[in-house]
Amino acid sequence: MPQQMPAHYRWLVALIIGVAPSTQAQNPFVPSADVVFTVRTDHRHYEIGDDITVHYTIKNVSNGPIYVPKAQWDIRCPSNPHLWGVLEDTTGKHFEPGFGGSCMHPNRADQMTISERMQEDAVLLKPGQLVSGSYPLPMSVFGKSLEPGAYRLEAILYGWNLGYSESELTELKTMRAPFLSGESNAVVLIELRNPAKL
Repeated sequence: MPQQMPAHYRWLVALIIGVAPSTQAQNPFVPSADVVFTVRTDHRHYEIGDDITVHYTIKNVSNGPIYVPKAQWDIRCPSNPHLWGVLEDTTGKHFEPGFGGSCMHPNRADQMTISERMQEDAVLLKPGQLVSGSYPLPMSVFGKSLEPGAYRLEAILYGWNLGYSESELTELKTMRAPFLSGESNAVVLIELRNPAKL
């Protein structure tokens, strides 16, 4: 009776003939737990009405490469945010700036394949690598609805959470790495004060 081949030899033979065991890399998306998302602001105190710049870092803490968002907005029109923010006061009330837009002209993203569009919308991070950037949180839109006091600024990182067709998913599986999905949150504590009188 022939002797059974050891498991590590079977895997090597499978790899050589092109039928390697399936791995997670074949899934075009990975969960948000594969990154660490952190934020900070320039100041601890702001006057009511002052816009806040949110500085962020996305770090790949997984064992493989991952595509993460390159900028605050995706390249389609109308755009969806990859990075956003919400204020919460001490009573638990939330204040969130709205967003929206219209497309007056054809968008170049409409002529791209899904892989072309995603690659332009993303940056590839190897394990341990990080990307940093900043985005504005417009506070003037709240007018007089904000009161002086302590607030939690909750920053949100959105991955690619939209639905995709079977053909798009098949195309995405051919990319060099999977894309981040889900969302991650990070919090900064700030204080809002009445504007200084001149």
